[in-house]
Amino acid sequence: MNQTIKDASLDNLHDIILPDAVSFFPPAPGWYIVALLLLALLFHFVIQGYKHYKKSQYKREALQELAFYKENDKDKSKKNAIELLGLAKRVGIVAFGRENIAKFSEDSWWDFMEKHSKVKINTELRQEITRLLYEEVYTMNSALHDNIIHLVTLWIKTHKMDNHV
Repeated sequence: MNQTIKDASLDNLHDIILPDAVSFFPPAPGWYIVALLLLALLFHFVIQGYKHYKKSQYKREALQELAFYKENDKDKSKKNAIELLGLAKRVGIVAFGRENIAKFSEDSWWDFMEKHSKVKINTELRQEITRLLYEEVYTMNSALHDNIIHLVTLWIKTHKMDNHV
């Protein structure tokens, strides 16, 4: 057999030598930039979430106070109903500022509540609440008390702050 054929035989073949695997670390400089941008974005969202949490703290506190009124007033008293209406006004003062809210009373207050939330107050309910607030002797009924609780709950949960009040 010829020497060249013998050298070209399959028995003389060796395995292919592969280069070392490419390492993932250290990454290219672009990945450091991407990581820093993602970290900055994460930091931004955490700060925004914290600001929103602090900004809506008064709502959580008002809802806790509302829950207290719901639990502790089984007889649905006039005093409790007036305190609930006061809670709604206090929420408005915190959200919109005393100088903007203090000027509202009766119909202007109800109109303001309707404009800045999902609260809808019909004329009959407005008149009943006015009688509740201003008549010396007023017999509180359960339906009015429930309507006031619903109204105050809806006001606290759905009011939207507006810079142009």
